[in-house]
Amino acid sequence: MSSSILFANQFGQVDKTTFGEAIRGLLIKHQYCHAKISLYGGQVLTWQPGEHQAVLWLSEDSEFSPGKAIRGGIPLCWPWFGPYKDGGNHGFARQQIWQLDSIDINKDAVTVILSWHGEKAHPLWPAACELRQELVLGKELKQTLYMKNAGDDELEYSGALHSYFCVSAPENVDIKALNRARFDDKLTGEKGQTAILPHCRGPLDRVYHYDKAVQLVDHHWQRTIEILPENTRQWVVWNPGTETAEKMPDVHHGGEHEFVCLEGANSQWQKLPPGRWVIMGQTIRVTEH
Repeated sequence: MSSSILFANQFGQVDKTTFGEAIRGLLIKHQYCHAKISLYGGQVLTWQPGEHQAVLWLSEDSEFSPGKAIRGGIPLCWPWFGPYKDGGNHGFARQQIWQLDSIDINKDAVTVILSWHGEKAHPLWPAACELRQELVLGKELKQTLYMKNAGDDELEYSGALHSYFCVSAPENVDIKALNRARFDDKLTGEKGQTAILPHCRGPLDRVYHYDKAVQLVDHHWQRTIEILPENTRQWVVWNPGTETAEKMPDVHHGGEHEFVCLEGANSQWQKLPPGRWVIMGQTIRVTEH
């Protein structure tokens, strides 16, 4: 993986690089964090603030090749979440080449602006649309996805910020804020129930109807990852468990024991009027106990 300097000042540096054989990306080195971003998918791959352990998990067997989704970091599920007709899972935004619009580095953070626009990108969603993503990476990570309907007719979309969080082990993790929230269990088919979530060991796939901040507490690593959502209505909690993970070629052996997905989501269809922008975002903070 070779790299060359793209932007630098006294506070930090951004290098352009290549992941795999053909996936262009950015290496970020700042006084408060290190990070990697893929322009394919407009995807944050890693983020490690200060002296903390890595916050975002990235599979050692991720396929950095066109047409394949990257397993880890924060994939963008858009313009649909989950399966949709015969269009596969999670839309097409995570398999598009994004444009690097700007980089700014100051004493607090590195700000990266990415964009993508297109029309007829997928037979199931041929509309004209524009996406813009603002990433502010420092002691915390702030991610905002701006979505515009560039056509003349109303659209519907769903989506998620599919965050993979590094943990000591899923059984050491709890998310207490969700214990009082109604959820739909995608594995059992049960809907609208509430129950204590004692840990996040898989197989686990639930959509929680809760739109407030949550804390993912890792009792073994003695750290808390707090996620503050912006304009998302659900949280998705997912871990494939060993039996499923062993069938996934892009999850390295034992990888399912290293992450929990906690995703701010709009899992149900949202309306997007013509000419209008809407946003979906999150802020991630880490504290040691």
